[in-house]
Amino acid sequence: MTVGALSEICGPATSPMVWLRPGHAGYIGPELGVDLHSVSVPVLSVGLDGPFVLDTATHGEIRTGSSFAPARAVHRVNAPEEWILLLFVDPAGAPAAAIAEEMTAIAGPYGLGHRRERELVEQCRRADVDPDRIFARAIGGRAPAADPRIESVAAAIRRDPNRTFRAETIAANLGLSTSHFLRLFAQQCGTTFRGYQRWTRVMHALRDVAGGRDLTRCAADAGFATPSHLSETFHRMFGASVTTLLRTGPRFDLG
Repeated sequence: MTVGALSEICGPATSPMVWLRPGHAGYIGPELGVDLHSVSVPVLSVGLDGPFVLDTATHGEIRTGSSFAPARAVHRVNAPEEWILLLFVDPAGAPAAAIAEEMTAIAGPYGLGHRRERELVEQCRRADVDPDRIFARAIGGRAPAADPRIESVAAAIRRDPNRTFRAETIAANLGLSTSHFLRLFAQQCGTTFRGYQRWTRVMHALRDVAGGRDLTRCAADAGFATPSHLSETFHRMFGASVTTLLRTGPRFDLG
């Protein structure tokens, strides 16, 4: 099915959409021809026009209708001229484990075939797309219990993304050794302590970009040394530039 055919189904919701929420971020729109990349957080990909090719660094090309890549797993979705859903999961609340359990097959670190794939496609094709409903379908309506200590640290990072948080200081405040804290954070969040800070900064900058702010100011306020630093980090994380995303004319939903 082409983008035009999808537009006929979607009605008013024909433009690409980007949303940013405290617990997740998402994109619905045409596949952007991205390079292989490594996201700092887990991501669920769903083909809205049919199966796509998941191109991986370690397991070759895999044809599937949906896939789940854990944080830092190198991959890309290859679906030229077709629409996709990309659901990026903030791992602090431990929903990534819930999504992983919804996948029906695995290939190395990648989950394949989400149990509610058809429901997710239907939700994305609605004229009144509801990101929170999509997220609820993705996690199966539940999420494992989260460690309140790690949630508190993650919340502090989100509140002040341009601050450099030191693992040693946080670990001491929690009465933990630095190594124990870092292991606990990685186990809880499925990503590294530094990776989570990097993700939070990119999301903060993207929120400001969506609000029409100057890229230089967005980069500085999010803790990046220069706009180029932001652009390079964004490209490594998503396989495409901020400009490529904005060129699609997405509708931003900031929650």
